[in-house]
Amino acid sequence: MKLVISIVYYDSGLSILKETLVSIVKALDYATAESQSLSTKVVVVDNGGILTQVKNLVSQVVGTSHHEWMVLGTGGNIGYGAAHNLVILNEQSDYHLVINPDVEVLEDAFSKAIEYMQQNPEIGLLSPYSEDPDGYKQYLCKRYPAVLDLFLRGFAPRFVKQYFSERLQEYEMRWDLKEKALSKEVMASGCFMFVRHSVLDKVKGFSPDFFVYFEDFDLSIRIGKRSNIAYVPEVRIVHGGGNASKKGLKHIIMFAKSAFVFYHKHGWRWA
Repeated sequence: MKLVISIVYYDSGLSILKETLVSIVKALDYATAESQSLSTKVVVVDNGGILTQVKNLVSQVVGTSHHEWMVLGTGGNIGYGAAHNLVILNEQSDYHLVINPDVEVLEDAFSKAIEYMQQNPEIGLLSPYSEDPDGYKQYLCKRYPAVLDLFLRGFAPRFVKQYFSERLQEYEMRWDLKEKALSKEVMASGCFMFVRHSVLDKVKGFSPDFFVYFEDFDLSIRIGKRSNIAYVPEVRIVHGGGNASKKGLKHIIMFAKSAFVFYHKHGWRWA
């Protein structure tokens, strides 16, 4: 049994990436101690043009780790999905984890994920329980987004969000995902997607239609047509990411472009 993990680094900060890698090493050690038959490989893809620095950091963190590690350089930012596809489409495994460089995993996260996937062969994609660094619960799974939902979450002032709070809570599936849940219609977050590789093979990984943003929703829809998607709160992470509207005009424009591609491909829903 093999687990391959892909991490795409762009500009989240090397110190943050280091914390992610340290947590991955601990979780891999725990998982391989639990299952002697598990082999592992971690591939870090540098999408930010600092390959030497990323290689040095990985060497520092990995040390004498018995897990297999690789660092790839793209020569520039080729996009989030395309960078992950360098690993997804070229590495054979039983399970593949797409994880962001600002995510820390709890020590038993991989062990719990593998155990669940082995016991539930109809599951193609697993999404975890997540908290932010301050300990507040994050709602990674979403319903199919209406344009209004995206506008409210990203740009509406607080008092408007409060007025639409029930709608936004529905969008975040807060009442549906209190416990384990299965669905074919969950939009899972790309910060942590634990996927059965046979399903990834069938959908051919991330779509080239997206440079950044919405590639995870698109992948969720395509996986959901072939298998179930599971929210499994026993698999726990800490995620430090933020939304596009807080990252400046460039990210807002990229978000809007990807949203247009997503809706054109999968269908518009305004409200």
